[in-house]
Amino acid sequence: MMSKGPIAMSVLLFAITAIIVIIIGIIASFTSDEGGVLYQMWFSLMYTLDAGNLAGVPTDNIAYLLLMFLATLCGLFFTSVLIGVIATGVESKLNNLRKGTSVVQEDGHTVIIGFDNNIYAVFRELIEANSNKKNACIVVLGEQPKEEMEEAISSHIPNTATTQIICRSGGLHETYALKRCSVETCKSVIVNVYDDAEIIKILLALAAYVKNKELYTPDLRFVVSLQDARYIDIANIASEGRGAIVYAKDAIARIISNTCRQHGLSQVLTELFSFSGNELYFESIPELAGKSFKEATLSFSNAIAVGLHTSGQVKLNPPMDTIIKNDDEIVLIELDDGAYQYHPAKTADEAKICNTASESATANSHLIVLGSNDKLPIILTEYSKYVKSGTHVVIVDDDLDEAKLGAYENLDITMCTKPVTRELLCEFVNKGINNILLLNDDSRDAETSDSQTLLRLILLRDIADKNHFHLSITTEMQSVDNQRLATRARVDDFVIGSNFVSLIMSQISDNPNIMPLIDDFLDESGSEMYIKPVANYVPLGVPVDSYILTESAARKGEIYLGYRHNDSPKKNVIVNPCKDETVVLGEHDQIVVIAEN
Repeated sequence: MMSKGPIAMSVLLFAITAIIVIIIGIIASFTSDEGGVLYQMWFSLMYTLDAGNLAGVPTDNIAYLLLMFLATLCGLFFTSVLIGVIATGVESKLNNLRKGTSVVQEDGHTVIIGFDNNIYAVFRELIEANSNKKNACIVVLGEQPKEEMEEAISSHIPNTATTQIICRSGGLHETYALKRCSVETCKSVIVNVYDDAEIIKILLALAAYVKNKELYTPDLRFVVSLQDARYIDIANIASEGRGAIVYAKDAIARIISNTCRQHGLSQVLTELFSFSGNELYFESIPELAGKSFKEATLSFSNAIAVGLHTSGQVKLNPPMDTIIKNDDEIVLIELDDGAYQYHPAKTADEAKICNTASESATANSHLIVLGSNDKLPIILTEYSKYVKSGTHVVIVDDDLDEAKLGAYENLDITMCTKPVTRELLCEFVNKGINNILLLNDDSRDAETSDSQTLLRLILLRDIADKNHFHLSITTEMQSVDNQRLATRARVDDFVIGSNFVSLIMSQISDNPNIMPLIDDFLDESGSEMYIKPVANYVPLGVPVDSYILTESAARKGEIYLGYRHNDSPKKNVIVNPCKDETVVLGEHDQIVVIAEN
C-alpha cells in the first residue's frame, strides 16, 4: 500500500483510524455511564487527534482511562502518520505544479514548442499582437526546467502586458507534453526549432495527437521554419496538411535581394511583417460590396487597401476595376485590427495628378558582397530579376569557388580574393558602389562567424562616417543577440537573420491566410513593393494629400503605401500616412508603391 503513493496511504490510514475510533467508542459506551455510543465515538476521535486531551480523563474509571489511553496511542501511531502523508502529498503536488507537469486550462492560446534565444523575438511580436486583447496566453513547451525558462523570460521580457506566458517542461514530441500544453484548444502552434529532422518528428507527433481530438480551431496550423528545401514535401506529409511552412533560406535570400537594391525598403518590410506600427489585416466591410477595388483604395483615411481575400484566395493588388463581393474580405494596412475609418470614396484634385507612365523602378544597382554562403546563388538569382543589364556585382571572398555561382542574367560578376581591409573597401566605395551586403559564413559556428561580420560592419560604418559616404548596408547574422548588437538607427542599414523569420512565423500564427501575401511581397512574379520617383505621380513642390497620391498610383495599376523625404536628415519612410494631411514633395523624394514592375 505504501508503494502506491500518498492517496492509497491516506485511504488506508483513514480507514484504520475510523475503525479504531468506532471500536473504542463502542467499548467505552459500556464502561461509562456518560452519553451514548455516538457521544463516546466523538470523544474517542478527540483523544485520537490530540494527545493532550488525555489529561482530562477521570482517574476513578480505570477501564475508561485505559481505553482513551489506547485511542491516544493509536492516534500517535496512525493518525499522525495520516496527517504527515497528507501534508507530504500536497507538497509533492505543489512541487509538480512548479515543475510544469500539470495540464494548462486555457483555450485560444498560442503554443510555442522549443525554447532558445530565438523565442524572445516571437514573444515580443505576439505580446504586441495581443495588446488589444484581455487575458491572452502563450504556452511554451521546452526541455529545460520550468523555473529556468521562467527566469530567462522574466529577465528578457519583464513586462508581458496583457499576455500571460506559461511554461511547461517535457519532450518536444512526446504525447504527455503536448497534452500539458492543451494543443487541442490552442489557436496555433509555432515550432521554434531549427533542426529540420527534429521538426519532422514534432510535426508527426502533433498530427497524431490532434487526429482524434475535438479541436478549438478546426483549421489548426503548425507554423515551422525549414532550412533545407528537401524537407518541405516531407513536412507537408508529416503535418497531414496542417503545416504552414516557411523556407527560411529562400525567405531571407529574397528579403536580402529586395533590400539591397532599394534603399529604405527594409524599413517598410520590417514594419509590415512585425506587429509594431502598421500591419496587414483581413477586414469584412459590407459597405464596399458592389464597389470597385479602386474605390476601396480611396475609402479609408487611416488605412490602405492592398488586396482581396475572395473565394479562399488572397490577391495582392488586384485589377482596379475588380468588383468586391459581399463575402470578400479587404486586406488592409492599418495600425491595429479594426482601426480603419471608412468613408465613401473621395475624389482627388485632378489638377494635381500626373497621368504620365510610371518610370521603371529597376536601375543599375551595383553591389559589393563581402563573404559568401549557400544563400548567395539564390540572392543573385533574385537580384538579377530586378536590375538592369550591366549591373556590377563584386564578390569579396577568398574561399568561394566561382564555378558554383554560374552566370546570371543582367549581372556582371567580379571575384576578389584579397583580404577585406579598410583600403580595399575605400577603393570600391570610391568607385561609386554604395550598396553593400555582408553575408554570414555558415560553415563556422555562429559566434565566430558573427564576430567577423560585426567587425566588417563596424569598419564600413566608420568609413562612411569619416568620408561622408552614404552607404546602404545589409547584414546577415546568425545569433539573435548579435543581431541586436548590430542594429543601429540608420534607415538604409538592415540586419537580417532568424529575427526576421521569427517575425514572419508570428504573423502566420496570428493569421495563416497572410502567408500567400508574404510570398507575393517577396516573389518577383506578380506585384511587389517598389520605391519610385515622386515626379511620376504629382507635381513637385506643391502641397498634396495622400488621396491624390493614391488616385495617381491607382491610374497606373499601383497601390500607394507611403513616401520618403530623401532631403531630410533621417530619410525615414512614412508608411500609411493620414490621407487628409498634406505634404510637399521635392525632386529627390520618393513614394512606396505596390506594382507589377
